[in-house]
Amino acid sequence: MNDCYLDKYNTLMIDGGTVGERIGRSGARHLWSIRTSAVDTIVIHYISAVAITPRRPYLFPSILGIFCDYGVSSHYLIERRGRVWRLVPEEKKAWHCGGSVMPAPDGRLGVNDFSIGIELVATPTSGFTKKQYAALAALCRAIERRRGPMSYVGHQDVAGTAAVELGLRAVPKCDPGSLFDWEYFAYLRER
Repeated sequence: MNDCYLDKYNTLMIDGGTVGERIGRSGARHLWSIRTSAVDTIVIHYISAVAITPRRPYLFPSILGIFCDYGVSSHYLIERRGRVWRLVPEEKKAWHCGGSVMPAPDGRLGVNDFSIGIELVATPTSGFTKKQYAALAALCRAIERRRGPMSYVGHQDVAGTAAVELGLRAVPKCDPGSLFDWEYFAYLRER
């Protein structure tokens, strides 16, 4: 696992400056906040830079730039070849769900408060690699060893039409989408 914390101390160069400088321009010190609830949920997302660099949508520096520029974050990011990056300490609250509500019958609001966010590098049409699934399953097993059993949801499950209907957000999210194989992921997690 590689650490690349989304804070003002990060010296990784992206687009002519450091991650830390880019975060600092927004007036922030880091892209997380204090966690006040116990973690019992993992939210699966996808992210790419396809809108910024369409020919190279999986570039790690470009994706980090998205986090910095939009003031969002996730605890982990898994690249196409299965490399795992820790972006936010698990004990902190990452900003990965926005306005969100757990599916019924749970119904809790503010999913960031009690979840860990994991981004898989993918586009809406690329699907996910076997190495990503393997890395995701291994990461989730490790999280469960540290924290106990987790519920698993997709971003679309907590920030989709139900969140829009409740007025929590304007536009529904659709990731990780229909190309994410939940059965295969569960199979790998249980191995």
